[in-house]
Amino acid sequence: MKHFNKMLGAGALALALTVTGCSAGGGGGDNKPTVDNSKGAADTALLPTTAWTKADYASVKDGGTLTLAVDQMPDNWNTMQVDGNVKAGSEILDPTTGGPVVNTVDGGWALNPDYATDVKLAGEDPQVVEIKLNPKAVWEDGTPITYKDYDATIKANNGTNADYQIVGDNVYKDIESVTREDTDFNFKITFKNKNADWPSILGGSTAGSVQTPVLPAAVAADVKAFNEGYKSKPLPSSGPFRVSNVDAAGQVVTLMPNEKWWGQKPKLEKIVMKVVSRDALAQAYANKELDAFSIGTNKNNYDTAKKRTDGAIQQSGGLTWNHITLNGSKGALADVKVRQAVGRAVDRDTISASRLSPIGAPVASQNSYIYMPGQKGYEDDATAVIGFDTAKSEELLKEAGYTKAADGTQEKDGKKLEITYTLDANNPVSEQIFKQIQANLKVVGITVKNDTVPADKFFSDYVLKSNFEMTGFAWSGTAYPVASSESIFYPKDAGQNFSGITDDKLGDMWQKANAELDPAKRIELANEIDKTIFAYTPVIPLTPTPNTLGVKDGLVNYGAAQFQSIDWTTVGFKS
Repeated sequence: MKHFNKMLGAGALALALTVTGCSAGGGGGDNKPTVDNSKGAADTALLPTTAWTKADYASVKDGGTLTLAVDQMPDNWNTMQVDGNVKAGSEILDPTTGGPVVNTVDGGWALNPDYATDVKLAGEDPQVVEIKLNPKAVWEDGTPITYKDYDATIKANNGTNADYQIVGDNVYKDIESVTREDTDFNFKITFKNKNADWPSILGGSTAGSVQTPVLPAAVAADVKAFNEGYKSKPLPSSGPFRVSNVDAAGQVVTLMPNEKWWGQKPKLEKIVMKVVSRDALAQAYANKELDAFSIGTNKNNYDTAKKRTDGAIQQSGGLTWNHITLNGSKGALADVKVRQAVGRAVDRDTISASRLSPIGAPVASQNSYIYMPGQKGYEDDATAVIGFDTAKSEELLKEAGYTKAADGTQEKDGKKLEITYTLDANNPVSEQIFKQIQANLKVVGITVKNDTVPADKFFSDYVLKSNFEMTGFAWSGTAYPVASSESIFYPKDAGQNFSGITDDKLGDMWQKANAELDPAKRIELANEIDKTIFAYTPVIPLTPTPNTLGVKDGLVNYGAAQFQSIDWTTVGFKS
């Protein structure tokens, strides 16, 4: 699962391979929706934004080991570098990082006193943000964290130097300068273009989805260090924990309290993050090898987790949504009518119902590229363009020059319409969604072929290189959905735009939306962007996924949460 909105730092978005599941279904010709999406979206809003067990710091016992699972070892430990934008890496590094801003329960932001004594919007024309860093904040080696680190980080990510292999330049590209004030700890950021999501580059993490908000200046100012310096070793810690051991062979990362940490002492003695295959997760939790795990929408995981006598199920609203990405840069999918025909043929509501109902979650399909169901600003912009309608799908294919042969398959110029779907091996979710899509598209005469690739190569060799025709994974977002979604769709060569296509109008539209500081007006502009993207259909959104976790009894201040940042100093076990 990649994380750009994990890139809470930069507000970019996050690739997320979710550990979820749906039952494979047939793709009959019934084109009537099976789910009331408007009701589902409203019901989703009824889920709490934070569902973990809360406890005061004093009531959490000292010591203990927290054992968690991740999908993979990081491809690069620098989460600002495109190969490092994997959710697993973010989850591992979350306890080791932090910034001047944290996310609140409702999706807003608040000052993080461990890293700053003041953060404020000091002016709007031009936009100026003033930051006073906490002088006690240091890197793992004791070097103070200063404005120089932020200045170098911003310059590395603003897109002016193409040699930096960045995840995205959202927010950063709108910054004019970083200026030191009276000390190295006080500085101001001046914007050349207004951007309402400025808090996103200053830290904050949704649970399990974070990007390092700042790099050491020596790393950020050196292209080679930024791109390659942390392929096999973690960045220096600036948080309450540090990476103490990386067992590459055993695929286990151990975190210990950071001796240079200046804030409240962490309660936990140790955090262990180990790679566990998706099909073994639930049993590992049931066997008490894990203290918590993400159930996703896998019914077997859900049922297995419920059997643990000393555990409970937590469920909150989520920021993750599964989708199908279409490579529109080549082949049949270069035709927008074919892309929309695919969208019309996919029974998204049945896929959503089959994934969400078995875990007791409100059923809804994802009908926006920007906002989540239940989130302020969410509206259905999908149904008008890709609502399930097999007759309309076949009509679009006819307009694209295809005809149905005697065997029911679509043909053009004597060539059958075949599309290859690339998926990661040993992922029940991917396999079952593929089967559903394959069955759906067969009804309208499109043949879908399976290209299963090694899980550890899925992102690096296929997704990140747009080396596919169709593929599926999930985006895991942040509380800053407007700026963070830009690099998925614009420009064409953006680090996260795996579809290989865009609409050139989006650049100006996003610039206008990012610069709008009035929340209501910004929502209107964001939804115009949403409609513009659906008009060329680079991605078919499927299912919004609530955060559903199995959690050991007694584990507090960690678990299911939609927006709220984790305070790793308070995570632990109830006394």
